[in-house]
Amino acid sequence: MTLGIWLINLDGSDQRLARSAASLAAAGLPFARLPAFDGRKLTKAEFPLYDARATLARFGRDLTGGEIGCFLSHLDAARRFLDSGDTFGLVVEDDLSVPHDAAAVMAGLVQALHGGAARTPWHVANLGNPGRRMFNILGEVHPGYRLVRAHYFPVTTTAILWNREGAAAFVAAATRIDMPVDHWLRDWATKMDSGLALDRPLFPSVDLESEIDIAAPRKAFRVGLRFFWSKQKRLFMNKWRARSHEARFQRAGKTT
Repeated sequence: MTLGIWLINLDGSDQRLARSAASLAAAGLPFARLPAFDGRKLTKAEFPLYDARATLARFGRDLTGGEIGCFLSHLDAARRFLDSGDTFGLVVEDDLSVPHDAAAVMAGLVQALHGGAARTPWHVANLGNPGRRMFNILGEVHPGYRLVRAHYFPVTTTAILWNREGAAAFVAAATRIDMPVDHWLRDWATKMDSGLALDRPLFPSVDLESEIDIAAPRKAFRVGLRFFWSKQKRLFMNKWRARSHEARFQRAGKTT
């Protein structure tokens, strides 16, 4: 049972790399740097996986080149994890913060997951944003940290933990890009009820300016009512699914 860690970092973002690398090293978490896909200066035609029409239908606005690059970076990370042979793969972004006891918490989490703490099959765990809505508690993995079944999977991809089945399923399912990767993962994991989280973030993001928004801020891509109604439809469907999964999970007696 092994854990691999990949740190996504844009070439040239040396200060962010130095800060995050020092934090991970101080916590005793060895990692490999993964150069992020820099899509900020590319046109949509240069992204074969990007489907602009589907993005407008599902997300209500175009994506920025940086958002598309972020999606591709997480796909690359999942593939590298699968190639590594590790049992679990932790993918982190360079705006994470790392508590001093992170290695102990990760050891407890990995041991618990290896021992079947998830109760039912799972694919992905969000360790950067807690599961606080429509969730069931599965048990403590380390003092102060409880594992939860995140029926309503949290957004943000600061720290994503994969098992091998989940990473393979993500790579197989992501045949087109039609929303930012964190919203894509929410839709995907919520639909299948395959997401986990902790009840408090282990690797929360720090307050750094988003580098993917520097060239083209996301708010400039919003398109009024189309974006609003697409968001409302997406939220409604995900919350309905999450509540259904939550109730089914409780009826089955799989929560503590």
